Order: sequence, then structure tokens, then C-alpha cells
Amino acid sequence: MGEEGVKKELYDAEVNHCLSFEQVSDEIIDRYKISTGNFDTISDSKYSIPSFLDIGRLYSIMIEDCAKPGEEVQELIKIFTSFISDEISDFSTDLYYQNPSYLEWSYREGRLLE
Repeated sequence: MGEEGVKKELYDAEVNHCLSFEQVSDEIIDRYKISTGNFDTISDSKYSIPSFLDIGRLYSIMIEDCAKPGEEVQELIKIFTSFISDEISDFSTDLYYQNPSYLEWSYREGRLLE
């Protein structure tokens, strides 16, 4: 997808927000030829699974708080490719439900803070 793809999808969001999540997801998967993988982070979950809107809101807060003006796309990519994204997506822990500031500062420090 890369930086240009992220920029395109953010630009298209003005229209795509009116479409179903499933339709937009299917179109993105097709457009960027994203292959099927094993990304099951919910089967062994001990906790309730947040909605994709709730997860998106958390990432949005982190991007807004961490990105320098004009560098939101680059920060989005950095966050999603960092350790914190894997940690947040591990729903067998309660990390997702921690204070967003804790998650943000853990990301900034490059490790989960104690």
C-alpha cells in the first residue's frame, strides 16, 4: 500500500465514509492485492473485542498526538508498523483497554512502560 496508497485512501475517506466498512475493506484488499493471512487475534481472547470504530478512534488519537503537522501519514505508518500495534491487537491481554496516554507514551519510548 505504501505512503502514496495511505494518502489516496485518506483522500478517498470523504466519500468512503458513506460506504459500509466491509465494502471499503474489500475494495482496498482488491486494489492493493492484499493476500489472505492468519491474523486471528480474537480466538483466544479473554476480553471483549472492541469494534473497528473503537480501534480506529484509538489509533486516530495516537496519530494526532504524535504526528508533527503535515506528517500524519508517515506517523500512521510508523505506528502501524511498530510493536505497539501488535500489542494493541493482542486481545488475549487487556492492553487495548489501558489509558490511551499510556499506549502513546509506550509507543514513544519503544517499549511497554511499567
